[in-house]
Amino acid sequence: MLHEYLTAAIPQMIERGRVLTASIPRSLPRDYDALRVICKQEVDEIIYNLQVLQSIIGDDFGSEHLRMFKRLVSDMDTIETVGIAALNRTSSDDHQLNILIGKIAREIQYPRLIPTVTTLSQSYFCIYPSLNLLCIPLLEGRFLLHLPDLYHELAHPFFKEKNDPILEPFQIKYMDAIVEVLSHFENEKTKAELRRGPRYLCDLLHIWQKSWIKFWVEEFFCDLYGVYTLGSAFVWSHLHLAIKRGSDPYEVSSRVTSHPCDNARMSLMIYALCLNGFQEMAEQIQQKWSEFLEQISAQPEPEYHRCYPTNLIEIVAEYALDAVKNIQARIATPATQDPIHILLTQAWEEFWQNPSRYVDWEKQATEKLLAECDR
Repeated sequence: MLHEYLTAAIPQMIERGRVLTASIPRSLPRDYDALRVICKQEVDEIIYNLQVLQSIIGDDFGSEHLRMFKRLVSDMDTIETVGIAALNRTSSDDHQLNILIGKIAREIQYPRLIPTVTTLSQSYFCIYPSLNLLCIPLLEGRFLLHLPDLYHELAHPFFKEKNDPILEPFQIKYMDAIVEVLSHFENEKTKAELRRGPRYLCDLLHIWQKSWIKFWVEEFFCDLYGVYTLGSAFVWSHLHLAIKRGSDPYEVSSRVTSHPCDNARMSLMIYALCLNGFQEMAEQIQQKWSEFLEQISAQPEPEYHRCYPTNLIEIVAEYALDAVKNIQARIATPATQDPIHILLTQAWEEFWQNPSRYVDWEKQATEKLLAECDR
C-alpha cells in the first residue's frame, strides 16, 4: 500500500514545489532578495530529496520512506506558509519595517545578514533563522512600546551560524555559560543525593537543568543582547509584555519549558542594566516591577530560587556582556544618541511621565518614524 501511495504522492509533492517556485514574486524591492533566494534554494533542496526518495521507494522500507516523506512535506509546508507567504503578501507596512530594521542594524552594528521582516505573525514576535525571516503581529509596526523586542529576535540566529569568525566569540561565551549551568545543576543533584532528599527534587533539578541548557540560556542571551544594545527601553518593553500577557511571574515548571519565568528575566535584565551604567534606571524599573508583584500578590514558591539561583543569573549576564562586546556591537549607554535608540527610550519616558497624553504623542512619533522609513 505504501509503495503505491508514495509512487503517486511524491511526484505530486514535487509538482507542488515547482508551483511554489513559480509563485515567488520577482518584482519586490531589494530588501526581499535574500528571502527570495533562501526560499528558492530550500524548495530546490526539498525537490531534490523527493526525487532521491522517488528513486529508492520500495516495499522493504516502506515505513522509513514514509517518515522521510513526512519530513520533506513538513519542510515544504514551512516554506509555503511562512517564507513564500510572506513574499506574496507584502504590504507598505512590511516595506517600512524592513527599512526600520536596517536602521536598527546599522545603529547597533549588527554582525550578520539583516533578516527580512513580515507582519504575518499570528501570535507575537518570532524569527525563523533558516529563512532569515522575522515575523511580527500585523499592527505592531504602528506602535512603539513593543518594538524593542526586535532586538531580542535579532540575536536568535547567532546560535545557528557556522564557520563565522565574527560570531564565534559570541558562541564561545554562550557555551561557557552552558558549562556553568551544567556544573551548577550537577553539583546540586549530587548534594541532593548525598542528603538523601526526596526523589522528586532530583527529578526537578534534572528538568530545570535541561530547560536551562536547551532553551533558557539562549533566551537569556537574546534578552541580554536587547539590554546591552538598546538599554532601558528593552527592559520596560518586557515589563509591559509580562503585565499584558504573562502568567505567574514566579512560575516554576515541573516539565521542560521553552522560556524562563518573567521574574527571572526581569532580574537578569535589571542586573544587566547595572552592569551597563544604567543604575538609576534599573532602580526605577525594579520599583515598578516590585509594585506590580505586590499588587497582584505574586509570591515565589519554595523551589523558585533552586530553579533560578541569583548567582547563576548574574553569571549568565556577565558572560553575555562579554559576548556582545566581543562581536563589536554598539553597546548602549546613558550617553547613546542614535535616533532609533533615542525614540524608543523617549517612548517609555512619555508613557510614565504623561500617561494621559501618551496615545497622541505615540501616534505623532510613529507617523514621523514611518515617514522617514518611506524615504
